[in-house]
Amino acid sequence: MKLKKDTDLPVAFRDKAHEALVSIYWTGTLLRKAFGKVFRPQLRSEAQFNILMILSRTGEPLTQTDLSRMLFVDKSNVTGLIDGLEKNGLLKRNRVEGDRRSYHITLTPKGQSLIQKMEKRYREKVSQVMSAFSSREHALLSRLTLKVREGLK
Repeated sequence: MKLKKDTDLPVAFRDKAHEALVSIYWTGTLLRKAFGKVFRPQLRSEAQFNILMILSRTGEPLTQTDLSRMLFVDKSNVTGLIDGLEKNGLLKRNRVEGDRRSYHITLTPKGQSLIQKMEKRYREKVSQVMSAFSSREHALLSRLTLKVREGLK
């Protein structure tokens, strides 16, 4: 019952399914905290990191709609994230020709440089966190979390 001790929950779990779900949720919370340290102070959030990573990986301009779809967030949330990144000189907006409401988002050289440095730290953190697992366990964990996501549909 290490989870109960780690979380200081005052109540018992109803069953193993409840305990497993709380364990996933708690682990997600701890992961967000740990990876948040990787992104700060240069970025405010993992979402900003993800925007920079997507732009870096695709190597082509994307619209805010494209980014919101890839990040599974509302377009209005992406607008605020992009505003902050643009203010810091990490990306830029360019109007989409023929569409006055849309912008292409691209990395600036400063943004490209930052994401290359951060990606190295990110990969090191991933290795540290996941080093206790074998390759087979990585695959199993992926399959099990997929089942959880499917249960949410």
